[in-house]
Amino acid sequence: MKICVINSLFEPYSRGGVEVVVQNIIDGLCSAGHDVFLITLGRKKEKNSHGRFIIYRIKSFNIFSFIDIQKKSFIARAPWHIFDTFNISSAKQIKEILEKEKPDMVMTHNLKGIGYLVPGVVKKMKIKHIHYIHDVQLSRPSGLILFGQEKPFLVLDKIYEKICKYFFGSPEIVISPSRWLLEYYTKRGFFKNSKKIILPNPIRGMKHDFDNHARDLAKTTFLYVGQIEKSKGIEFLIEAMKTLDVKNWILKIVGEGTVLERVREATYGDDRFQVYGYMKHSGLSSLYNQADFTIVPSLCYENSPTVIYESFSYGVPVVASDIGGVAELVKDNQNGFTFVPGNIENLIEVLRYCIAHPEERQKLRTASRETVRDFVMEKYIQRLMLLI
Repeated sequence: MKICVINSLFEPYSRGGVEVVVQNIIDGLCSAGHDVFLITLGRKKEKNSHGRFIIYRIKSFNIFSFIDIQKKSFIARAPWHIFDTFNISSAKQIKEILEKEKPDMVMTHNLKGIGYLVPGVVKKMKIKHIHYIHDVQLSRPSGLILFGQEKPFLVLDKIYEKICKYFFGSPEIVISPSRWLLEYYTKRGFFKNSKKIILPNPIRGMKHDFDNHARDLAKTTFLYVGQIEKSKGIEFLIEAMKTLDVKNWILKIVGEGTVLERVREATYGDDRFQVYGYMKHSGLSSLYNQADFTIVPSLCYENSPTVIYESFSYGVPVVASDIGGVAELVKDNQNGFTFVPGNIENLIEVLRYCIAHPEERQKLRTASRETVRDFVMEKYIQRLMLLI
């Protein structure tokens, strides 16, 4: 089967977990014998080979590229979102590629930066369409809902949501990795006639058994992997850990983002914190093998964070904000612990417990691995093929 995958970003412009999921799905489809090509954004229009699949990069007409949006101010982003929503240029380029390649199916992921006319193009060409939802970007232009700010605060948000609902219509199949996100869109009237499926994200495979020799047994090692943004709770986490009244712990921070320098300044000279900045995905294995817990302290609603799947595949339990779809993965005192988003006292209480009870870690590690054992790529692709 020839399959077209469309996602706004891909390496070297990857930004978060969605790009990891897209790469994993493409690899799984290729391994299953399918002919796959990807359409994504680039600095210029080009076509090139990327291992077992082809990448078409398109250059979307707008006041700046989505690749650079994190560097832009709120004022600059407002008109950008208007152009993006009605991006005729992207729709035309994608139509030309689809006419040339003639795929049997199109899988769309995040279309922010490519434009929301694409579903209409796919429908008019009568190609089977599967759409993956990863966040709330069809309801909020930013793709973020902060805890405590759940109601739309601008009339424009409501108008934007109605436009997105109209443009996306009802693809044949809509896939969400979490029940929370699927219900979020269903309650708002999205995808009324689509077949709706909950399918947790795939992992590349179970990693080797946890290596105690790689860990510092004298300290509890916490790991943060993700975007270094205020909404992801990294500054909140540092503030909480600085007030922790117990010793013998270390926090390793991996990622990049707009508040990275603030994070470096806040932790400068404190050897309890190690800030790595950006790290290639392949370099994370050693850090997971040294970690006792991965922390996901988000202040924004999360769908089904890739870092949780990844951590569990290494047998590392997770401490996470109980927000969005997180609790569908992290079960208290089974494969990790949850806490009230933004509540420092609650987080400190959980961290104290993690440090004080090393005897429970093996149980947590075993359960972590079991949580994602059914999410390995081969089983994921089998389930996906049964749907289509």
